[in-house]
Amino acid sequence: MTAKLKNHSPIATQPAAFATLWAGFGGPSVAAASRPTRVAVIGWGNFFNHIHEQTVRDLAAAGRLHLHTVCVRSADTAREIGERFPPFRHEPDYRAVLADPNIDAVLIGTPHNVQAQIALDALKAGKYVYVEKPMFADEADTGRPTERLYNEFVALGDIARDRLAVGLNKRFAPAYLDIKAIADQHSGLKHIHMSIVDDAWRWGAKYPPGFLLWLDVCHWFDLARWFTGSEVARISCLSPRHEDSLAMLHMRDGAVVTIFLSGNATMDLPKEELFALSGQRVSFRATDYIELEVFGGAQPDRRRYAANLQSGGDLELLRAINDYGLEAFRRIRRVQFELFNKLATAPDAAQEKYLKRNIPNFMRDQGWRGCVTNFINAVAERRAIGAATYHDAYIAYRLLESARKSFSSNGTFVEVPA
Repeated sequence: MTAKLKNHSPIATQPAAFATLWAGFGGPSVAAASRPTRVAVIGWGNFFNHIHEQTVRDLAAAGRLHLHTVCVRSADTAREIGERFPPFRHEPDYRAVLADPNIDAVLIGTPHNVQAQIALDALKAGKYVYVEKPMFADEADTGRPTERLYNEFVALGDIARDRLAVGLNKRFAPAYLDIKAIADQHSGLKHIHMSIVDDAWRWGAKYPPGFLLWLDVCHWFDLARWFTGSEVARISCLSPRHEDSLAMLHMRDGAVVTIFLSGNATMDLPKEELFALSGQRVSFRATDYIELEVFGGAQPDRRRYAANLQSGGDLELLRAINDYGLEAFRRIRRVQFELFNKLATAPDAAQEKYLKRNIPNFMRDQGWRGCVTNFINAVAERRAIGAATYHDAYIAYRLLESARKSFSSNGTFVEVPA
């Protein structure tokens, strides 16, 4: 019988204190280095604030990271960040950050149009680099031909391959790591369907029409390659309206991957579901990174995964998810949806601040924490990072180009160069 949600208020009146709780949660641990990895954050915007800040705080509390420098243009933004962290250096010019020999690694959270160039400059300056996705973008956005920029990374050889990680973090999601590990023991995944639906119409109003395809689909193009261990041979893409897309990928090993992407849904709907079948009829259903069902084994196999702590998030909500799984998470989604709707007619600054610190999509462990933790561990151990590389990000960009060509020709399959 499914446990009922009780003794946990879906919405607390105030966010709980979370200063150093869950230190190191969500990623592999290593023995403490002789000193913490000295890190500079270049671009501390809304996404970094909500997603990576808690991981930085936890790694610092565990003695594995020292926040040395924050590179943002605004002194007010730096002061605001400074209220939540021990003293750090504020430097508005990223070139000055890269010239500092006391910095071991940089976390790049800037807008997409400058991510690749800053990452390239950081590698040339001898830094380890973590750069958010998508990394590569159109020449119209960056001012540089994309292929030429990619070739500059290629020219750096092992340095670019081993010292740079791209935030294609879903490879580190615990549920997806389990799927891949089990599937690889049963002839790999042969048929995958990924459904991604959310309320991008609400949060993405600042972006041009069609943004969800170029901003987010890189994740699922990357997962298609990572799950199957194969490259894409050809791709088809249809889009009935802005922010709605259906893509089909034929992999070179014969596997088929479909991606259902929409930004025209609402917050109360589960955002991500994955259905997959292996070569030996073991199949999988993962829902919002919180629950995974594995079918075809000797015994029923249902797994639950811990929730993700968003910076400033309410620990009571996470405890409810951890105790009651999807049942609690669905109720939280619905309550948040209703409260956001009320804000449209009855603005409440305190409530809005609280809700933005407790977005349901950010409560799921999509691998952000594991990806960044792995990066910091790699820097401390002076080893290859072992995450998505600049080459993976470039392939995702090239697949986006092919998807656009298909879309413009009414879904005709487009061959992807080997």
